[in-house]
Amino acid sequence: MRNIKARFFSLCIGTILVLLFLILFTLPGLAKATFSQLPRITASSTPTTTIRASIPGVLIDDTTLARAVNSTFGQLISSPEVKSAGPADIIQITPDYTLSASATPSPSAPELAVPSPQPTKVFYFPILSKEHFVPTPTATPTPPPPETVLYCDSLPDPLSIPDDDPNGVADQITILDGRIITSLDLYLNISHTWVGDLVVTLTNPDTGETVTALNRPGISGSELGCGVGNIITILDDKAAQPVADQCASYAPAISGIYRPHQQLAAFIGKGISGTWRINVSDRYPNDTGRLNHWCLEAALADTLPAPTPSPTPVNLPDSASVYGLYGQDQQFTLDCESRSAVDWARYFGFDLNELQFLDYLPRSDDPEVGFVGDPQGTWGSIPPDDYGVHAPPVAALLRDYGLTASSYRTLQWDDLRAEIASGHPAIVWIIGGVSRNLVNGIPHYYTAPSTGNTTIVAPGEHTVILVGYTPDSVTVLNGERLVDIPLDQFLDSWSVLDFMAVLARP
Repeated sequence: MRNIKARFFSLCIGTILVLLFLILFTLPGLAKATFSQLPRITASSTPTTTIRASIPGVLIDDTTLARAVNSTFGQLISSPEVKSAGPADIIQITPDYTLSASATPSPSAPELAVPSPQPTKVFYFPILSKEHFVPTPTATPTPPPPETVLYCDSLPDPLSIPDDDPNGVADQITILDGRIITSLDLYLNISHTWVGDLVVTLTNPDTGETVTALNRPGISGSELGCGVGNIITILDDKAAQPVADQCASYAPAISGIYRPHQQLAAFIGKGISGTWRINVSDRYPNDTGRLNHWCLEAALADTLPAPTPSPTPVNLPDSASVYGLYGQDQQFTLDCESRSAVDWARYFGFDLNELQFLDYLPRSDDPEVGFVGDPQGTWGSIPPDDYGVHAPPVAALLRDYGLTASSYRTLQWDDLRAEIASGHPAIVWIIGGVSRNLVNGIPHYYTAPSTGNTTIVAPGEHTVILVGYTPDSVTVLNGERLVDIPLDQFLDSWSVLDFMAVLARP
């Protein structure tokens, strides 16, 4: 029994050894035959990139990202358009490869299916928002509007003007301001018994520029000029009439606002800083006078504003009138503005009450803000005494009633002509006499304590409604009366408060 078991065990061992030998002998050939029958697989290197963003509302286009990402290897490359991004948000890019198989198998080789390739790389990087690729445009800041500043002399007493002496008398104002001039006006207050003798020049020694603002004004063609006394005027390039031809029949001979002999625009675009010098000289014997006061009113800015396009010329009729307007005399001494506003509003179909309109006007020491003084006060004063109100508060209250109304300054005569030609009357601010007729006026600069605002005021401030014009005259409704006035006289009177009006415009 023991021998049988020993023989059986030896037989098993031998069999195992034979099998191991056969396996070792045939394995290399089997491996060679198997792998030689597999098809060769070639892969195209053109990837298609799939982008998955985890944040809604973030726009990134494939073309832009392709410039920043090597699509084959999924690596960022250096690019001036790729900037640092925040770490919070992640975008996943997975390259997918399109694979194609080619093989020549042996007849006995089994056909093998090519498995679908899996993504070979997955990588993550911080999401790039749109501003990382598109440069943010730099907005051009809007420059502030020019600031109007008034510079006046500090004369303790008037300066005597020597008779028949071209050297004249001089005074100066020193201004320390780094801005440039966008407009310039010259205010003159001169006492003289024959203003036609006078020449006034303005010089900025720091730039060497001199402008002759006044040159022996008066009757055109006369060698003696205007023989009436005194000048209280503002010289402004935009004024309707030249100062050269002005000579009222009573003093002051020249008042209101007029164009200078030479344009003050010569100083525009130049710096205001420097010592400005005025010279007043008498060029003919027998009359003398004094320089009482002078000012420069300058609009200043850091840079010159863009030029205003020239308005398209409009053909206006030589004559035009508005019909159907009637009025009443004002109820109080100084409520002409309310009376004019009520009569003007009636023309447009609004029935207003004069005293109610007056009551609704704000009260102020600044006529640009509200009514100054007592409506039943003394006529002929200037603020802060009993005075009246300028155009802006009147236009604002008319709009509150539902009318189309806007206030204006520095209007041109053609602006009023166009308003009348379109069938709209205009409320205009003029200077009235004791019988409410139009007269020359005397402009004054006034600064309201409550607002700090400086504006032009004048004794005898008054309003009328312009309803018609011809080449030589205008027709105004003054209270209950329609009055025809010479055009030159109207322009003189209208100029004093800087060509102010309320028009039926938005």
